Amino acid sequence: MLLLYRGENFDPNFYYHSGVDIDHSFLLSSGKKRILLTSKMNESLARSSFRGKVLVYTDAFELIKKLAGRKKVSADMLSLSARMAKRLGKVCHLKDASMELLSERARKKPEEVSCIRKAVRHTREVFDSLDFKKAKTELDLKKQILLATLEKGLEQAFEPIVATDRNSSFPHYRASNKKLGSLVLVDYGVKYEHYCSDLTRCFILGRDKRKESEYERLQDVCNSIVDALPELKKGKDVAKFAGKAIARQKFSEMIHSIGHGVGLEIHENPRLGAKSDDKIAGTVLAIEPAFYFPNKYGMRYEETVWFDGKRARIL
Repeated sequence: MLLLYRGENFDPNFYYHSGVDIDHSFLLSSGKKRILLTSKMNESLARSSFRGKVLVYTDAFELIKKLAGRKKVSADMLSLSARMAKRLGKVCHLKDASMELLSERARKKPEEVSCIRKAVRHTREVFDSLDFKKAKTELDLKKQILLATLEKGLEQAFEPIVATDRNSSFPHYRASNKKLGSLVLVDYGVKYEHYCSDLTRCFILGRDKRKESEYERLQDVCNSIVDALPELKKGKDVAKFAGKAIARQKFSEMIHSIGHGVGLEIHENPRLGAKSDDKIAGTVLAIEPAFYFPNKYGMRYEETVWFDGKRARIL
């Protein structure tokens, strides 16, 4: 039996297994049998959207004890607070299934890929809408990004990274009132039906042949990795291939991983580190080759890629 909890904030495993996003609710799932425990306040929404049995609780823990008190119950211990885990542990026998849940979500179903593809499309449209003539600072450009997202009726997958000149050498830089210079790096993604996208682009304002050449070579690295995915099996294989591709272009060794899985969370399995045994077939990946010159500037180029096990496609 699986027990998942959705508290104040969105929980990816709860949504993945229940198909709904209803706060302060518990999901009990065993085979094809699914029970949603929710508050009186959310009863109407639950009955109209959840496919399964809905029970309204007065005391959720007493109800869970009645339904699962003598059984071993798998739970996502990574998402449960210490307080919630302690309370649940008093009414049922909890088993940590967090790693299994992450692995299960890594392989994407066709409908999940479709949502991510739409999120990517909307993110590209946000990038295309940027007006550098009106934006004077990093925060001006960030404002354009967020407004364009709101106008689409969507929400951000993560806080947009907008970094100009020296600031682009800091991978997770937060936008400031810094005046836009000759190079602007933008890393952003939106959510569509809870599924994330992740893209990074560099904008070279004015003629700079050196930077333009570096950016083209970075795109070549990204494309070569995508082309090689059908020959690779695990996250560490991607990391090894990427390291060689970056070295061939005379870029310095990367200070972060070559990418990560993307789905209901912006960072999820498979991991693409040098020691990762995560399988990449059937997953959606963010591939993001980059280089950084400390205190000078940096560049990153990132695509969201679907790899079905035989063919890799940039979404």
